[in-house]
Amino acid sequence: MELLHYISGPLIGAVIGYCTNYIAVKMLFRPHKPIQIGRFTLPFTPGIIPKRKNDLASAVGKAVGNALLTEEDLTEMLLSEDVENSVTDILVSQIQDYLGKEQALSEVLPELMGQDAYHTGKEQLQQVLCEKIMNGIKEMEPGRLIAEEGKKAVRLKLEGSMFSMFLTDKLLDSLAGEIGEYAENYIMENGPAYVETQIEKEITGIEGKTLADVRSWVPADKETICGKIRDVYRVCIRRFAGSIVKQFHIADIVENKIREMDVAELENLVMSVMQHELGMIVNLGALIGLLLGIFNLFF
Repeated sequence: MELLHYISGPLIGAVIGYCTNYIAVKMLFRPHKPIQIGRFTLPFTPGIIPKRKNDLASAVGKAVGNALLTEEDLTEMLLSEDVENSVTDILVSQIQDYLGKEQALSEVLPELMGQDAYHTGKEQLQQVLCEKIMNGIKEMEPGRLIAEEGKKAVRLKLEGSMFSMFLTDKLLDSLAGEIGEYAENYIMENGPAYVETQIEKEITGIEGKTLADVRSWVPADKETICGKIRDVYRVCIRRFAGSIVKQFHIADIVENKIREMDVAELENLVMSVMQHELGMIVNLGALIGLLLGIFNLFF
């Protein structure tokens, strides 16, 4: 009986410590929903994590989005040798596949861009080229050039003839000025339609070319293509990594995912990671209870 007296204290302390910590760990998740008794909610229901799941989701989302995955982290990851090699190999392989096809550009480009985007882009290209050409013509001042060159041509043609005595500088300036002004007005009014027609013809001709023809225009081996793609890839990543992080809305995605998770699923996820540690906490409760029981034997 005396032995039982010495054993019972530490043993009861260990059981109490174990049960207390076990219940405390379980109360992190259990019960999953509040327990109602009439109009009253039983205290400590639901468990801590189900009750604060939205706050947990918000905190984890902000931690991941603002601290764990920064612009520098994303840039470093995307510019790592493995990722860079993978992206380059994929793009080079796709380019080589397309360049090996005997399809016309008019078939390939709509397939890559989409019909609407292709036709819109084609129209915008024609318009931009037309505007550039007409602006260049306008900067050349065609009316002034025609007037000046016209005067020179008339003088040279009629030099030494009887008509030369009637062609004074004032008369030539007047005639050439009017002709130059008329010519410039005509060019600026009718030029865009003509230029646009010619551009459309050229683009149509290019559309009829095959990808193999395009490849012959820009001869390059695989190493050169890889190098160019790597250069463009690096510049794009360094320039747009910040925008990519913002566009991902990582914090919102993580927060929404946790909010949408079922409590049981969240419990399984946490337990799969922390089961050993939580078990150690329960066993620690038993050990502390045992030590306190032994301590009470002597005091």
